[in-house]
Amino acid sequence: MLGMTNAELLEQFTDWLNECQYPAPESAAAAAELLVNWWNGARGGPLADVGEPDIREFLLRWCPRQLTMAPEDAPGMCDELAEFLLFLGLGRRAPGGPAHFRRLARQTLGLSDAMQAAMADPNNWGMAKSMFAGVADADSLTEEELLAAVQQQVDEHNALSLEERHARTDRFFTEGPKLLELPFPYIPPTEAEVTADVAVAALPAKVRALRDYLGENGVPLTAKGNLKLADGRALVELLDTGDDIDPQIGSRVFRTMSTQELRSLMFLVGVARRAGAVRLYRNRLAPVEAWAKRPDVDAAAKLFASVIEPGPLPTDGTGFFNDVYETVNGGVVTWLSRLLEPGSSLEFDAIHEMNKGAIRVQFDDEFIERYVSGTSLERDLSQVLAALVMTGAVHWADRHEQADHWGSPFWTGGSIALTAFGRRVLPEHLEGAGIKLADGPDFANLDARELVDELNSAPSQAHSSILAAWRPDLAPTERAALVAAMAGEATDSFSRIAGIHLLGHFEADVAEPHVRQLLDTEAAGHAAIWLLDRELAEPETVAAFITPAVLVDILSQLVEFPDALCQQFLTAPDPEQLLDYLWHHPAAEAEAVLNVLGRSLPDRRLAKLARTAAMKHRSWSANRESRGQA
Repeated sequence: MLGMTNAELLEQFTDWLNECQYPAPESAAAAAELLVNWWNGARGGPLADVGEPDIREFLLRWCPRQLTMAPEDAPGMCDELAEFLLFLGLGRRAPGGPAHFRRLARQTLGLSDAMQAAMADPNNWGMAKSMFAGVADADSLTEEELLAAVQQQVDEHNALSLEERHARTDRFFTEGPKLLELPFPYIPPTEAEVTADVAVAALPAKVRALRDYLGENGVPLTAKGNLKLADGRALVELLDTGDDIDPQIGSRVFRTMSTQELRSLMFLVGVARRAGAVRLYRNRLAPVEAWAKRPDVDAAAKLFASVIEPGPLPTDGTGFFNDVYETVNGGVVTWLSRLLEPGSSLEFDAIHEMNKGAIRVQFDDEFIERYVSGTSLERDLSQVLAALVMTGAVHWADRHEQADHWGSPFWTGGSIALTAFGRRVLPEHLEGAGIKLADGPDFANLDARELVDELNSAPSQAHSSILAAWRPDLAPTERAALVAAMAGEATDSFSRIAGIHLLGHFEADVAEPHVRQLLDTEAAGHAAIWLLDRELAEPETVAAFITPAVLVDILSQLVEFPDALCQQFLTAPDPEQLLDYLWHHPAAEAEAVLNVLGRSLPDRRLAKLARTAAMKHRSWSANRESRGQA
């Protein structure tokens, strides 16, 4: 929180409550302190990272289990916490901006009834709270009386039969392990994005080629149930598995005696069998007829599951490497889950370090250091990533080739990101790794103003995905109309800018009619620039709409960054003329911009002119209000 300790933050909150003449500042400060202490103990990290799932966890799970409070006091506590959250959003006390904390405050107030019900339900109480609940008038007892009353509760509990005690207490120990919630919202990809990824994925194509090779009746296997060498050789070439048949090391040739030695081919066949694309039938490997009827995305998801669930590395043996491979396989979903954050990626080296640390913790073996420090672990992780890339779920950029101590090449380096298909299928496998998605907003049912609030707190890389997930029940032109209406009716600069930004994510022919309608609104300047940028209007036609009001909107987004605001302001052709425009500009943001310029402009003369303009603006605005023109 910008370098403040929790004590300093709470002290500022108390002072703020007193300045606002809040009716019960001590109670509100105590509620805020309770939230802060819970966050430090349960989550850690900056308080600015508090999200909607955390508020729900605190109000509906932790408080009912741990806090002794009358249920009817829950709405009051929610009101106090909402005040604290609004306070956090003021000024520069926390990153994320006011919109994020306003949303949390609205959520907190909305949960007051649910919290009251949870506080009243004994099924939600922890064991200690359950015992205290049996002590009448506990708040009015002295310490000695309270200890005696609690001891009486304990004695009464111990006097019960074993079955009765179990009936009272077992419910406190039956909860499964708590799932780790990802600290960012999940934004599902669009169907079009997923379909496009599946269309170019290698694994579904290889499985189709395998099924075609097997033919309707399949191919016969050896007495040991393996593919015959002739089929193996043909499939290695057809499927481009990379297996080395009859490898030569130096001058010596090592003859391939069984297709079991063709590890990559066997991996592909195993994946196809687990997914249900092929099967063993009467000592033949044959295609499964029903597989052909599966939709492409569904088939690709089954293949991904057949890779990720057992793990990409082979664990069908015993001994050291089997145990190590189980550890590596077991961590794949964990580090992949980080990539569900919009716009995120992981360096290969970071994945290598994570696995190196996990293996060192798991094993105490003299050989382990050679494994993790040489090329062996890198080579195995390369195999893991190659399998994931083949499924179409992962993109591996900027990788480069190197060789192990045998001279065999493998890929390493670069960065890894999930594809849209990967973002679609990975969430189904999180629970097995002890992870769950964060409870996020239902993007499908937000109104346009709420959509803008979500975009304000989301990284720019996620904007396209959020927009695609918004109101899928409407045609694109209807969705564009809603966005344009919001931008045209907006009374704040951020909404105007955000609306125009959103319209840029639509196809130009869909958005253009709605953008033209904005030429009759406060967003006219932004609309004119949008049309010019896309060569949909001639400069002489729309130039008159582009006034300094556009720059005022832009500057108002930089009030928390004075240096950037001043730098942008000084790019104007005539800064003094712009100051003169600003003082009689009706936008609410004009005064904030002038105040920042007056404090922060490096040119003293311009800074003084800005302060004068700010005073003139306040006087001018007051006169407008008195005449009813505001």
